[in-house]
Amino acid sequence: MIKSWWVTLAGASMLSIAAGCVVSAQTPSAETSFPLYCRGPLNTLRTDGGKLIKTSFKWAKEAAIKERPGAGQCAWADSTPQGFDSKPGADGVLVGNLGPFDTLPVGTVAKVCVTKASAASGQSSDLMVHQVLRQLGHQTSPYHIPPFSAEGCTS
Repeated sequence: MIKSWWVTLAGASMLSIAAGCVVSAQTPSAETSFPLYCRGPLNTLRTDGGKLIKTSFKWAKEAAIKERPGAGQCAWADSTPQGFDSKPGADGVLVGNLGPFDTLPVGTVAKVCVTKASAASGQSSDLMVHQVLRQLGHQTSPYHIPPFSAEGCTS
């Protein structure tokens, strides 16, 4: 009787481990998104019947926690994440919907969580928008004021 109980327990354990492996293999891995601070004015262009949404910007000289981005610029919160390119003064592109904040007004700052865009988006340096974060006290707008932080983007 004891032997059959051990066999049953071992069999059930193996089945649950195998099921867990199958589920994890089918579940897409979530990419880590990184915070990017952008200061207006930024203008969004829609092409391909509104399906392709791109917002152009210039890279700032410093990380946002060191120096606030200039007009029309974006900066990483603290440092450039590994695998990303960002050269001060170079052009950058946000790909994706910024919601009602597509055109960021002059002087306002938005915190955007981004990942590296796929090669299908056009340029390898494009950034895919995952979400726009709102600062507490500014629930009706995306605008942020210093101090800036790397907190808040989902992984």
